[in-house]
Amino acid sequence: MKFIKGSALILVLIIISLFATACGTPREPMDVNVFRSVMESEGYEIVDLIPGGADYAYHDLGVITDHYTFVFGEMKTIAYATNAFNSMRRGIEDAQGSTRTYRSVSLANHSLFEQTSGGVFSHVYRVDNTILYVRADSAYRDYVRELIDRILP
Repeated sequence: MKFIKGSALILVLIIISLFATACGTPREPMDVNVFRSVMESEGYEIVDLIPGGADYAYHDLGVITDHYTFVFGEMKTIAYATNAFNSMRRGIEDAQGSTRTYRSVSLANHSLFEQTSGGVFSHVYRVDNTILYVRADSAYRDYVRELIDRILP
């Protein structure tokens, strides 16, 4: 009988740990200084998209080239960042072509949506009140992903 109770307890602990893992580990918000550093190290000019600030964001910075666009935002609240994420995701989905590949994740304090369709790679990632949006020619997807990995905590 003790064996059955012990086995049941171990099974319950395994289920709880799997559930906790599935819920995701909270991530650290992205850092505006890391975004600046990565982009400047690649030789890009960073544009302040809202000079003088805005009611909804502390930072809204962009890097715009002929082949890709990066936008980094540090919003004043998580709600603003969540709304921006959802809006950007809808825009990406609405622009899809007849075929697409996509990835969607929503765990703990972060969300990710990524899509390749019609020769365009799009990526939007939110952690707490920070958000990163990327749109690129799909030929540059691997390079853009390397930059994304360097920006993310």
